[in-house]
Amino acid sequence: MRQATKVSLVRCESYEPGIVDRAVKQAIDHLGGISRFVKPGDRVLLKPNLLSARPPSRRITTDPAVVRAVGRLVLEAGGSPFIGDSPGIDPFGKVADKTGMTGVAEGLGIEVVELGDPTSVATPEGSVFKRLEIARQALEADVVINLPKLKAHSQMLLTLGVKNLFGTIVAQRKAEWHYMTGLDRDTFASLHLDIYLTVKPALTVLDGVWAMEGYGPSNGKPRHMAMIAASEDAVALDLSICRMLGTPLAALPLYRAA
Repeated sequence: MRQATKVSLVRCESYEPGIVDRAVKQAIDHLGGISRFVKPGDRVLLKPNLLSARPPSRRITTDPAVVRAVGRLVLEAGGSPFIGDSPGIDPFGKVADKTGMTGVAEGLGIEVVELGDPTSVATPEGSVFKRLEIARQALEADVVINLPKLKAHSQMLLTLGVKNLFGTIVAQRKAEWHYMTGLDRDTFASLHLDIYLTVKPALTVLDGVWAMEGYGPSNGKPRHMAMIAASEDAVALDLSICRMLGTPLAALPLYRAA
């Protein structure tokens, strides 16, 4: 009999370093601890949401405090973390600086890199899309830790764990996929699910301390949610957040696709 998937929800009132560090560690400890996901010597991609060059106070991107907390745990486990994403709007260097990721990388002594070099890869059996081009760094990492932001999304209802992996599609290809599939929400959700199943993140840690409601993914309003969530199954995490928010699952394109 298959063991039930765990989704960890931990209260976290602010991004104060001590507070967020404890909440992130507690959320991951509920799942067995960081050593369950990271082994000594592992090269670990920390994949935050770095949509655009906006400051953390806008609540559009994953807060640097959360990325820093996870990065520290990876280092303590003997892993070699690096921060990476492929923003679809602004130049990567500007995005990394404005979102605070450059500072996190410097503080931890790790790299922050733009995900590039799209590499063709076959998707798992049963996928809607049989091949995808995924950033090489995501495919070559020993471990991917997915670090999404809790946000509303005008097209897909919510940006959560699964949607965040769309950032492993290299920048210019995002526009192509939006054009080819974006008009149909369920098809677009199937693409996100196929990307998630191909990249296979070992762990998803959701920044829900401050979320964004309204017209997302970039023009909404900050909303204090006081939460860190974590799971090895991003689909289960996303559906749990929907239930917590009182959102009918049938309204979420990802649920219909999954």
